[in-house]
Formats: sequence, C-alpha cells, structure tokens
Amino acid sequence: MLRVIQRLQEESDIESGRILDQFVQNRKLESKLVEIQSLNIAMIRSSTTNWSTSPGGGTNGTSVAGAGTGLNGTNGSSVSGQINGNNNNPLTDPRQLDANLLELALISQRGALFYQFINERADDEMEHIGTDESTQDMIMHGKDKRYYSDNGLLASSGLVKRNKELMNSYLVIDSFLLKRNMDKAMKLDDYDPSSGQTSTCVDDVFFILQKVVKRSISTCEPDVVAATVKAILKTLDSGYLQVFQQKMSVTFAGQEPGNRNVERSIEQAKINYMVLLNNLNVSAEYMERLAQDARPEVEAAIWKNPDHDIKIATKALDDLASASSKFRKLLQSGMEQLMGQILKPRIRPLFQHGYREVKYVLEEDEYNEADVDELFVKRFRSGFDKLIDSYQRTLTDANFTTIMGLLLDAITAQWERIISQTRFNQYGALRFDKDLRSVIHYLSSMTEWLSRDRFTRLNQMATLLNFEEPSEIYDYWGAKAGPVSWRLTVAEIKKILTLRLDFDGEEVANLSLY
Repeated sequence: MLRVIQRLQEESDIESGRILDQFVQNRKLESKLVEIQSLNIAMIRSSTTNWSTSPGGGTNGTSVAGAGTGLNGTNGSSVSGQINGNNNNPLTDPRQLDANLLELALISQRGALFYQFINERADDEMEHIGTDESTQDMIMHGKDKRYYSDNGLLASSGLVKRNKELMNSYLVIDSFLLKRNMDKAMKLDDYDPSSGQTSTCVDDVFFILQKVVKRSISTCEPDVVAATVKAILKTLDSGYLQVFQQKMSVTFAGQEPGNRNVERSIEQAKINYMVLLNNLNVSAEYMERLAQDARPEVEAAIWKNPDHDIKIATKALDDLASASSKFRKLLQSGMEQLMGQILKPRIRPLFQHGYREVKYVLEEDEYNEADVDELFVKRFRSGFDKLIDSYQRTLTDANFTTIMGLLLDAITAQWERIISQTRFNQYGALRFDKDLRSVIHYLSSMTEWLSRDRFTRLNQMATLLNFEEPSEIYDYWGAKAGPVSWRLTVAEIKKILTLRLDFDGEEVANLSLY
C-alpha cells in the first residue's frame, strides 16, 4: 500500500503542477507581480508627500472600514487606483488582487490538507511494516533515501515546492495591497465627535490588519504568517505611527495667542492633538486584541508540522502584540507634551485666582466668615472644571485618567510651593485644612481612581500647621509614628512649622528629629 501512496504523491506532483501552471497563466500572476514591482518603486518615490496636520488627513469623511469597501470587492472603487490613478489597469485592480489572494490562500490550505492526509496514511503503513528491512528496501528500491522522510514519502514534494513559490507571490501581492489600503485609510481619515473618540483611520486600518492576519493564517504556512506580521509592523511603522508622530509635532506650531481667531485655532489644535492621543491609545489596545483574537485560529489551522509551525506562528503573534509598546511610548510622550505646553502653564493662574484676597492669618470672626464663603474652594472648583472640560469630553477614559494623574501631580507640587511661602496662625491653619479636605473630596467625587497618596505631603503639612505647639511633632515621630510614613524631610518639617506666626522659631530649630 505504501508504494501506492508513493505513486499517488508522484502523480499529484505532476497533476498539481499542470493545474497551478494553468492557474498562474489564467490569473496573469507574473504580469501582476511585474506591475506591482513598478508601482512599489513609484510609491517609494512619492513617499515624501506631506501629510495634513489635522486628525482627518483627507477632505471628506469617507471611511474605508466603515462599510468594508475597497477591501472585500463589494464596491467598484479601487483603493490603489484612486491613489495613483490606476483604475483602468486590470492587473492592479485591488478587487482582483484580493480575490487572487483568497485563491492562493485556499490553494495553500488544500495543499496542507493533502500533505497531512497522505503523510498520516504513509505513517500508518510504515508503522504496520515495522522493522521489516526487506520490505522497506523493496519500497525504497531505486530511490535516493536522502530526499525521503522516514515514512517513505518525499520530504519536499513537487507540490510543496510549488506552493512555496506561490506563497512568495502571495506575500508580494499582500504587502502591496496592505500598503495601498492603509494609505487610503490615512488619506480619508476624518474625525466626527458624535461618532467616537478616535478618527476613522483607526477602525479602518485595524479592519484591514485583521483581514490580512486571518488570511495569512488560513494559508497554513507558518513562514507566511511570520512574513505577513513583519510586513504589517513595517507598514504600521512608516505609514501609520510616523504619520501620527508627524502630525503631533506640528499641531501647535506657529500658533501664538493674541486674537480671537488664533485662540479658536489653538482650541481646535488642542482637540486635534487629543484625537491623535486617542488614536494611539486605542491602536495600542487593538494591537493586543488583534494578536489575541488570532491565537485560536492558529490553534485550529492545519499545519504540516504542528509543534514547529504553531511555535513560529505564535511567535509572530507575540511580536504583533508587543508592538503595542511603540504606540504607548509615543502616547506617553504626547501626554507629557500636552501637559507641559497646554495644561501646566494654566495651573499657576488657577491658584493665583483662587487665592486672590484669601489669607491664612485670621481672626475668629474672619475665620467664621471664610468658613461660610469658602472663596478658595469655590474658585478652584470653577477654574478646574473649565480647565478639564474639553479634555473630559474628548479624551478616552484611559487617556483622561493619565492626563489627570499628570495634572494632579503638577497641582500638588504648585500648592506645596504656595503653602511653603504662606504665613499661618491657628485659625488660618484650620482654614487651610478645611480647604485641602474640600478640594480632595471634590476631586475624589469627580474621579473614582483618584489616589489620595498624591496629597500625602499636603496632608502632612496641614497636620504640622495645626499643632498646638512645635513639640507635638514628637507624638508622630520615631517609635511613636505608628503607621505614619513621613514624606517630608526634617528640614521641610521645620520650615513648615516656622510658617506658624505663633510658634517660637528657636524652639522649632532645636527640635531633635534625627
């Protein structure tokens, strides 16, 4: 029976060769590859084209992925044709190329299925023969054993070799379409605040990537999966991530406040910048999800050498998921830039307005009046609400959480500087403690994730300022500190205590806190 299986393999190599020759001829694959090569050269030459600085690089709101057009052959518009005017060239019609890719993937998949079937049967027959050397010699008579596997079949049959050639063509076409479709998605990028927090290119691009990854897995060729992921990462780097980086670098360029129109322009630039940050945030999540969703398909695919092939394909998906770190790195840099350029300069005026006509050296009647008015708290809340309004409306939850963390770090640092330069008496210290608690409560009610740890130093300042006398520090120091972990240095503690007008400076200086 094994001789029959060997003969079947030989015959399948001959017949499949004829069929695939006819397929290549009918689909004009060789001509298409030549044309694609020339277009790739043209794309490289035109890659210096400048991108628009707005989130929507195009002039309309058409979405590639929204309706699935230009990707699955359901629409007459040509992605590559619209970009370079090749609509009338049938060789590079993306609908036809997309269909060719599906055919090539199916051919490879059927080849893998046949490989699995014939090798399993051959393994069974060889196991049945066992160690009978005479039978084995008869089966392998006239054959060079160097080219055959232990089961008596060719280690690399004609069909396997031919399929590898076709997969090379597959990768060339797939890479070409990937670049073109992604380029199209970026050119048609548009932002509509009523439809989401990101611009259209994010969903469009990852719709494309999801299709490309799934199709590569369906070929049942691990090298194809690895090469496809490599092409995806390269294309994302140059045609997606760098586009965001370029837009972020010029969003606020040349915009100086001065008149109403410029102020409006700056506000729009701020919105555009936040949308870019949202794009990066969601893209990082999509990268991880893309790899995660593909893993079950890798497990279910028909592999020639399951253990080895699954390992290669899984490694490729790991590389895909880890690429999310590039998005997060640029996102963090963008957050810090937004904080440094736009938000941080507004923190000092926020406190200046809040503390206008507010003091912490109070008589009893002034304290009671301040207790009713709460001028600082009301002004701070009003100013902070205005400060974060557009960010809260525009940013994703994750990005808003990040920017709030950066903002609160800057706010506490500024508040600490103000307090360290302010004089207090006992009533004023009580008033500051109430102001601090009110602000913390306000921020806690607005953001569930607020970490009170950010206000530890300020809380410790309030505690020091509310001592009855400087020596009370000994009840909170050393062995008596209990769960209290002081964030203030000894020098800072003494400096804060000297802010109390009714504390003796010499007594504070002589405190033994070492």
